Amino acid sequence: MPYRPPRYDRLILALDDDELETFVTEWAKKKPEYLSVQLFRGTGDMGRDVVGFHTKERHEGSWHNYQCKQYGKTLQTGVGLNEIGKLLYYSFKGEFTRPTAYFFVAPRGVNRNLKKLIANPNLFRDELFATWDEHCATKIIDKKTIPLDADLKAFIEEWDFSCITAISLDEILADPVIRPALYVYFGADPGPPPAGQVPVTIESREMPYIGELLAAYGEREATVFADYASLKAHASHDEHLMLQRERFFDADAFTRFYRDNTMDEEIKLLRREVRHGVIDVHRAHHQDSLARANAVMVQAANLQPSGALAKYAGPPVRQGICHQFVNEGEIKWLKS
Repeated sequence: MPYRPPRYDRLILALDDDELETFVTEWAKKKPEYLSVQLFRGTGDMGRDVVGFHTKERHEGSWHNYQCKQYGKTLQTGVGLNEIGKLLYYSFKGEFTRPTAYFFVAPRGVNRNLKKLIANPNLFRDELFATWDEHCATKIIDKKTIPLDADLKAFIEEWDFSCITAISLDEILADPVIRPALYVYFGADPGPPPAGQVPVTIESREMPYIGELLAAYGEREATVFADYASLKAHASHDEHLMLQRERFFDADAFTRFYRDNTMDEEIKLLRREVRHGVIDVHRAHHQDSLARANAVMVQAANLQPSGALAKYAGPPVRQGICHQFVNEGEIKWLKS
């Protein structure tokens, strides 16, 4: 039977209210436009669910609100009007500034009338005013009526209703940064990392592991290689170093890719298994320091680690992780 990828749309539809809010929080955290993301849950949310802050001023600066609604049918007009009215009322009371964008996250969509209001911002505002008594006055705070007086109305009129958007399930799944949330919730395959790109010139962050290799080459040749340029006269060592740089940058690209996909724990597991897999070979007796480095590279290539990232951590990645260990002072090629 051919492989059929999971239907993430169906899995999202099966989430309950709290799970949807948490899922959207994980998704929003990966959006580069937000400095921080916070989930507001419970009776004190004041119309907020998931908030993405653009600045350290948080609610005193620019922010976006994601209103999550998991119903068995499309989001109804009255609910949408109530949520907007509630949030603007608390903003009017000074609890926070008005959001610069407002998203209805309703996996089953919004009904036709609410969709029409969202598409016509002035009409949305007028409908909120016309139905305030029905949808907002007695439904924002229990046992209290909030009239739409002149001051509140003027405050609401100043808000840009064009910043309201309904996000469909297809749009959620099409977002390039949705993969981490799919992994956290549904174990989605994170996919392969990009190959490392080796810069022409050596970067400062490479110097620890390259310094160890230059010392190992010097030990073998009974000379001193002061820098990378001085290695050019020894073709075999020059080629060897280029290979190690490829491995280092493959491991670097691997780590960056999966760390950006909120897989820190899986990266730690892989690094732990690589370290335990090579450390005994590293500590064994070797002809010289270069022989030690080469033996560790062979051992790293032969490892069969476990975990979610194992199938994407090929030999160059595992070997490059060893150079990361050198950079971090975990291992050295030269015996002190």
